[in-house]
Parts: sequence; structure tokens; C-alpha cells
Amino acid sequence: MKQIAILPAEPWEAERERVESLASRLTGYDIIFIDWYGQTESAGITLPNLRIETPRSARVFRRRRRMRFAEKAASRADVILTTGPYPEDRVALYGKPLLFLPEGVDFEAFHGASERNLPFPGDLFTVKNPIIGHSGPVDEGLNLSYVRAAAEAHPEWAFVFVGPVRTGVSAWQAYPNIHLLGEKPPHHLPAYISRFDVCINIAGSDAASPKGLYAYLAAGKPIVSAPHPAQALDYTEVAYLAGTPEEFITCCKKAIGERDAWKVRRRVEYGRAASWDARAAELERMIKELSL
Repeated sequence: MKQIAILPAEPWEAERERVESLASRLTGYDIIFIDWYGQTESAGITLPNLRIETPRSARVFRRRRRMRFAEKAASRADVILTTGPYPEDRVALYGKPLLFLPEGVDFEAFHGASERNLPFPGDLFTVKNPIIGHSGPVDEGLNLSYVRAAAEAHPEWAFVFVGPVRTGVSAWQAYPNIHLLGEKPPHHLPAYISRFDVCINIAGSDAASPKGLYAYLAAGKPIVSAPHPAQALDYTEVAYLAGTPEEFITCCKKAIGERDAWKVRRRVEYGRAASWDARAAELERMIKELSL
């Protein structure tokens, strides 16, 4: 069986959904997740073709020792996948092909959010439409100034954030139309997105994950996005891009008033193309083209 080594950009828990979603579809490969962060609890892994290798006492390993451990583990693989930027000169030492392990989306789950037949979240009962929603962590990595400007200019709009709050909330208390609902179980997220009139992606840098954006596309919802992460630029025909708070307000107005069935269908097409099934098929195609 061909062997794939994964060099992660983040610890296991941050990478788990992506790795397991693709590993479950790449059943013809033996996959090794090289956990040089030493923060893995592997007991919960049930996929027969996925295992984790962790250096002993990884928490106290210096970077050089971790890199040597990764080199040794990767040297046995037929191909190396990375989940983020990785020095090409370092990979060249392994003498193995390097591919990127992409993010994706559970298309079927989030496409269900295009129909309002999912359970109505109880903490949205008192929130009035239009709802401009965000799914994902609330932290300083977001362009929060966009939301503050829009919430002040349009008190009739409700801004709903579903995800862990990792920044101070005192400044938000002045805006009764901003609702921080906190983290929800992943399987509840489609129900929330189904009630959003507009979905917002306000990442402040290209280091942000695009998976929230893919979920919005799968749902077919109108999207207002900052130009980050870079993947947002791939969807300019179906998303409203805003580079300033003023542009954000203008784009929200357009998105709230959107009545374009073609854009809905096109978003769903983009979402399907970002599904885990599509990602796995494309990755397998690229591996086979390497003639390993």
C-alpha cells in the first residue's frame, strides 16, 4: 500500500477534521500524521488507514530535533502532504513529491441549510431579520471594525456570531443588534446558517481558514466577504467583496436585497466543488499522475 506522510501546520485538533475527512476517502493509502507538536490524543482515531507518529517528549523538543524526527518519518513515505506553508528547501531534503492537503466542506450537511426545514435554533427566536451571520471563532483575526460600523449605521440589522469568543466583548455591549451566541456543536451549524439572510466572511489575513466560506457556498447563501483568505477572490461572481467598513455596509445592502437565482445555483456549484469528496478525488488524481 502506498504511504502518505502529512506535515501539519497546526496541532492535531486544529487539523483533525481536514485529515480525517480526506483519510476516510483515500482508503487505498496508508496515511501517517506526523505530530511534531506532541499534542495528540490518538485513542479516538478509528480509521484503519490513519495513524499518528509523535516524538517522545515532543513538548520539550527543540525545533531542530523535531525537524529530524519529521525527516525520518517522511523518508518512508511515497508522497508528502502539507496543511500549510512549508519550506521547499526542507522538503527537497526528503526527496519526495510535495502536495497540499486542501480544506473542504461537508457539502451535504451545509447544502441542507439552503432549505429552511432544519430545526429552528432557540437562541434565534428573539432575533429579528435581516440576520447577517458569521460562523467561526470571534477573535482579533477578524475585521471587527466592519461589523461595528455596520451595526451602528443600521440598528435594524441583526449581526449573529456563532462560534467561540476569543476577544473582549465589552465594546460589543453598546450594540443591542450584535448577538454573540458562542460555540455550538458542529452538527448544529447548518441550522444556524439556514436562518442567516446574509453570511459574512471577515477574515483579516490569508492565514485564515476558508472552510467557513465553503460552508456558505454550499448553502447557497448571499456572501459578503473581505478579500481574505485568498480563496475569496475565486468567488467574485457570487460574493460581494468589501475592503473597507464603508464597502462592507454597501455590500450588505446589496446582499440583503439579492434576488438572483443564478447566483444561488452558482454558489452551490462552487460549494460542491469544495466538498470533501471532490477534494479527495482531485488529490488522488494528482498522486496517480506522479506515477508512484
